[in-house]
Amino acid sequence: MNKDVIYIEPEDDITDIITKIENSKEKIVALVPPKKAGVFRSVVNIKLISKVGTTSEKTIVLVTTDPSIVKLAAATKMPVTKNLQTPPAISTAETEIEEVSEEELVDEPEGEVEEGITEETIEATEDDEKEEPTSKKDKKKEKADKKSEKKKPTGKTGNPIIDWIKSHKKLSIFGGIGILVLILVLVWAFAIAPAATVNVSIKTENNNFSENITFTTNAADEDATAGKFYLQEKKLESVSEVSFTATGQKNNGEKATGEVIVYTFFKREGTVAINAGSTFTINGLSFTSDKNVSLSWGGDDFNDCDNKNNATQITNSGCQISGRVTVTATGAGTKYNIAASNSGWSTTANVSVYSDKAMSGGTDDIVTVVEQADIEKAKNELKASNEDENKEKLFDSLGEDVLVIEASFNQDTSAAVATPAAGESVKDGEQPTLKATTTASVYVIDKTKVEEFIKEKAKLGDDQKIYEIKDPFIENFLKTGDGYTGKLKTTYASGPKITDSDVVEIVKGKGVGDARHDLNNINGVAKVEIETSYPWVNAIPGDTNKITVNVSIEEE
Repeated sequence: MNKDVIYIEPEDDITDIITKIENSKEKIVALVPPKKAGVFRSVVNIKLISKVGTTSEKTIVLVTTDPSIVKLAAATKMPVTKNLQTPPAISTAETEIEEVSEEELVDEPEGEVEEGITEETIEATEDDEKEEPTSKKDKKKEKADKKSEKKKPTGKTGNPIIDWIKSHKKLSIFGGIGILVLILVLVWAFAIAPAATVNVSIKTENNNFSENITFTTNAADEDATAGKFYLQEKKLESVSEVSFTATGQKNNGEKATGEVIVYTFFKREGTVAINAGSTFTINGLSFTSDKNVSLSWGGDDFNDCDNKNNATQITNSGCQISGRVTVTATGAGTKYNIAASNSGWSTTANVSVYSDKAMSGGTDDIVTVVEQADIEKAKNELKASNEDENKEKLFDSLGEDVLVIEASFNQDTSAAVATPAAGESVKDGEQPTLKATTTASVYVIDKTKVEEFIKEKAKLGDDQKIYEIKDPFIENFLKTGDGYTGKLKTTYASGPKITDSDVVEIVKGKGVGDARHDLNNINGVAKVEIETSYPWVNAIPGDTNKITVNVSIEEE
């Protein structure tokens, strides 16, 4: 009879397996689980597979050598075989199936498999199951015989210690383990675990430091040992905006126009030029000429001359020449609509002037405009409003490795743009705004070099050292012709020169009391605290890697 071989994939769940069994058209279904078949390690899943075989009238055979799957199959009386060529058997809990290779599990052509899993072998398997009780009895008897053989007393060697160990094997084993554990604990407690922390407090003296120094913006000119430090400029840009009030006014009305009469005295053959743009002013109101005008004498008699009887002998006044010049007011408004006037006029041209007609056409249309003064005021407000914030952001971004020269801080808002611009009108109900890219800047110097300079200038004795330099700062920072100058000020704490390695050399290998005594005898040591890793440790280890030293300044 033909069979259907189903290879189970690792990702198949119990539902997928049941579906494959139900879809099979053969009466014998051989299931080949993968190596890591989690679904076949559940007794519930094995029972479900067995049940679906019964309900679908199919015989299910598991092809596996996995002991755990074999045991679960035994619980449901499901036939098991180690490969597709071996007749199946219903296993018991004690049954072991020989381990086979993956090649042995490969399906062979159908004609060569009939000797393996067939209907006859399945029936034979069922007959064997009926004889199982007898088989079980034989196996139980065999186990009992083996146990009785193990209980038979062994021969004595004549050595009481060896004989005692042989007769008390379990006790000997546990005793040996206990002794080994005890040895390990003792090694750990007295060789590995001991460690010590030595805390030494130093008495220090506060000293004031003040030294004139110089600065340069050229890195190549720096000489920190001589007190000349390189200035690095740090910048931070931010964009901000502020509204402001426009205070200017502008008349967008029409400009008045009209004519003025200009005249002068000159020789008959002479001319006078009035250039376009020439200014004519009366009562503080200005008008400009619209075009170029040339004046010359064109009379046939000498009535317009002051010496008509002797035209060739013209006096200082000469002949009067005149003409009309069209003008336009320099500003809009009705105030330029002035009446005719024979006097009060002045001009930039070298002529006399008067008007015989009124100026007209000027109208008023007053609007609010942005003045430059309004923009400058807004700049100052903007600078004042965010200066502290920008200063804090800039300083926070600099890190701990530089010394900030606070007096050099500057904030530039010169790149501000006003909307509307200066001179432009502002719509009713709107406020002009000022948007600026603000650049905050400050000079810094290398803090490490500053501290080295302070230590060099302090000139302490060989047995003294500086333990702390407290917030150095620059005072009187000024720009000079050669660069910048300033005064470096700070306070530093000095005391006896005791390094971590000095402490280690003094205390290693000594008892806690002796180590504490020797450290306290050092001039400048205020307090010594020694902490051991465990209560039973009363000496400092000889291994320097197990000694931790903390040298600190005594708090006042």
